[in-house]
Amino acid sequence: MQRNITRGLATTWCVAHLAVSAVAQPSPTPDPATLPDAGGVVSAYLTLREWVTAFDVPNVDDPASRINIQDASGACVVLRYRGRVLGIGTDNHADDLMIRRAAGRALSRVLGDEAVSNLPDDRRERIGETLTLELECAGRLVPLPGRSFARIAEQIEPGLDGVAMRRDESVRLLFPSQLRARNTVGSIEQVLPSLAVDLELPARELDDLSRRFDCRMYRFRTIHLAQRTPTRRPFESFRGQVLVEPGAVATASIDSMATGLTNHIFNALWMHDEPIGLMGDYHAGNDVYDPLICPPATQALTALALGRYAGVPTLRDSTADRMRSAMSVILRDLGRTTPEEIDPISDPAACAAIVLAVAETPSLRAEAAIDVLYQRAAEHVARRLDDESAPGGHGGAMLVAAAARMIGAQPEGLDADRVRAALDRAWSSVPEHQRVSLLPWIGWAELDYARATGRPPARVDDLRMLRTVLEASRIGTISRPGPPDLHGGFALTGPRGAHADAQTARPAAFLATMLRQETLTPAAQRDATVAAHLQTMRFLQQLAVDDTMLWATPGPQRAKGGIRAATWSLDQPAAAQALGLLAASETLISLHALRR
Repeated sequence: MQRNITRGLATTWCVAHLAVSAVAQPSPTPDPATLPDAGGVVSAYLTLREWVTAFDVPNVDDPASRINIQDASGACVVLRYRGRVLGIGTDNHADDLMIRRAAGRALSRVLGDEAVSNLPDDRRERIGETLTLELECAGRLVPLPGRSFARIAEQIEPGLDGVAMRRDESVRLLFPSQLRARNTVGSIEQVLPSLAVDLELPARELDDLSRRFDCRMYRFRTIHLAQRTPTRRPFESFRGQVLVEPGAVATASIDSMATGLTNHIFNALWMHDEPIGLMGDYHAGNDVYDPLICPPATQALTALALGRYAGVPTLRDSTADRMRSAMSVILRDLGRTTPEEIDPISDPAACAAIVLAVAETPSLRAEAAIDVLYQRAAEHVARRLDDESAPGGHGGAMLVAAAARMIGAQPEGLDADRVRAALDRAWSSVPEHQRVSLLPWIGWAELDYARATGRPPARVDDLRMLRTVLEASRIGTISRPGPPDLHGGFALTGPRGAHADAQTARPAAFLATMLRQETLTPAAQRDATVAAHLQTMRFLQQLAVDDTMLWATPGPQRAKGGIRAATWSLDQPAAAQALGLLAASETLISLHALRR
């Protein structure tokens, strides 16, 4: 009796929570008629949690095994131990044994895990108490047109849509939670042929499968419930995360984001004797760094980001000193290249980033190894500035940004007219509609050039136009609604520019700088421009792994604070951390300047 009362109270709470979420966080999720019954999903979850805790499911002929969820097309159960996936079970039959079958498969896979099978009997019997549970239920299957897997993939909203294939009366489903657990959301086109294999069909193109076997493709939306610990109540996730509310973004939250990013970067510092500096991209889904050693350009870019953050006026002196100490370690190790590593001087982008990083904190040149590294990098920048074979586009803009910091510097100073000519070449190195790719470097180069020469900023109209283009691509406006987790991001990627990802940090870093430049952001436009920029920072905060996401990571302390490649991914590219920190630092500097 008490169990039924408890279940009733929990069900009421969960259904109310789902309803509030739907009102407070409007989604482009389609007509509610395409979703399974929310109350039925919550009730099923609570029953399933009891089964998992007991690590047992009722027999199929036991009435307790039958759970009916109205309008559900299938179910996926994911079981994790401290973030690591131990078992995934799915079922594609829309009947009242669907949950029981999916649960049985997931529990069987847990037992098949080597770590579990090697446990003593008494601990293995209690393993269910230590597992967190995800339940995802599919709604109505919506037909998808298309004669190729590529065309089908274009119509899938990553991490939100599941995809299914039907042959006669047989159907196979791929759930978003399945794809997220395997970190394959971003490669959905390569995963789709597995549906044909599951239906025991030959590995053929979709057009051929459709003609020979009358196969049909579908998408579906789901209700996804998860929990942060085995004893916590479930919450509804959106692409596996909790949405950052637009009103929650302010100086304090951006400062917290920057703190989380620096801690994440410090966790990636190599702690042994070898001069490795930073480790590479962190893959939070399986707790590995790959590549193990971060490329030189990204290491130097990270040093620049740490230096820029150290210059935030409100930062404590002790924290700023800690940033500069980390810069010193990274740059010193860059100068001690092992035979297995790439010489940073062979990479123009690395040379540019080294110059920019040291220019941020000139006192670092007091250390002989860093001074030698800087001089070699500066010589390379000066030599490549007029080289017709020098990189154009983003790499060229980075090179000229470093050159602009070298104007008049001694002894390696560059002539201002020479840098101006290189700047103009960088602008013309890409078509006008692609100039956004030059940010943030082309913008910072223009401002540094103006500062070094004492002239007014040039190309003001071009820089303002870049902001206009970006504002038109910002997701979450009337003209470009989009999913709520993408609001504030720039639609620079995906089919027809439909998605935003961590690349948003690149232009966001310079847009933050523009806020405090009177020539670029007149006072009359400032409030609206700041408000729009804070929405972009909302998106970057959405990409950052906070406490609400650690349930899905086997290495929570390494994952925490890092920026993900996209809202549907757990990968944390090293370059995204540096660019995210640059964007946060520039925003904090500008907000402080505007308050003054």
